Amino acid sequence: MSIPIASNAHRRLRVVWILLFWLTVGAAAYIFGVLSSTGQAVEDHVLAGSEFNTHPPAPLSLVSPFSIGVALVALGLVALWVHGIARALTVTLVPAVAIVASQLLKSEVLGRPDFLTLAAENTFPSGHMTVFATVVGAAVFALPRRIQAIAAVGGAVLLSVVSWQLLAFGWHRPSDVLGALALAGAGFAAVTLLTPLQRPPGVWLLRTASVGLALAGWLAAGVAIVLTLLAWQSGSTDMMLNAGQSGCIGLSLLAAHSLLRLAVLAHSPKGG
Repeated sequence: MSIPIASNAHRRLRVVWILLFWLTVGAAAYIFGVLSSTGQAVEDHVLAGSEFNTHPPAPLSLVSPFSIGVALVALGLVALWVHGIARALTVTLVPAVAIVASQLLKSEVLGRPDFLTLAAENTFPSGHMTVFATVVGAAVFALPRRIQAIAAVGGAVLLSVVSWQLLAFGWHRPSDVLGALALAGAGFAAVTLLTPLQRPPGVWLLRTASVGLALAGWLAAGVAIVLTLLAWQSGSTDMMLNAGQSGCIGLSLLAAHSLLRLAVLAHSPKGG
């Protein structure tokens, strides 16, 4: 009896680690990017390198209450068919709660000190990125296990594109994007922690996708750090924008990695 208990404890520790990781990312993004004058200065350089666009192309332009509702209902039905009612509730309620929470945090709970700009509006966390991150999480959780890795890789590409757009078009600061990714990752991790866990399958595609996303994510994050230091020394706003985009892309890949790991650990009553 000790082996299954130990294995289950180990799996639960993995989920706790993912939860703590994203809570740390979210807190660090807010403390450094919003509550510090240095962070605000760095992110102002990122915004200075962007070109504001009120009519961005897809996928950023696809967000609307109707499209969000359709996506969540469709994924909920898929999850109900493949995994059962508990998973269907997860893939519909976690995104819905996270999206509402992002708006409340941004407008009612969190503030932005006026270190550099008077009456600066708080934009942390990004509502658009919360939508995309949670919908990607819902897709990974809803689909059958044999294609969850494909969904995670596709979701990583989507999140990377959205991250690039949000910064390139001047809609958000890097901390806003990281806060949204943290909200999605922590939300799915918290729910997974409350559910029964199962042994992840030893499928080559799952392992390859998981390792690949993690390595690529940390590599992009490392590149972002180097570019930030070089941009700060040279005063290049274009390079600072590239640094912010690289960092957000790196964390997008890590978010997809976390969502995939959580999805394969979460118990499926139907064995989907």
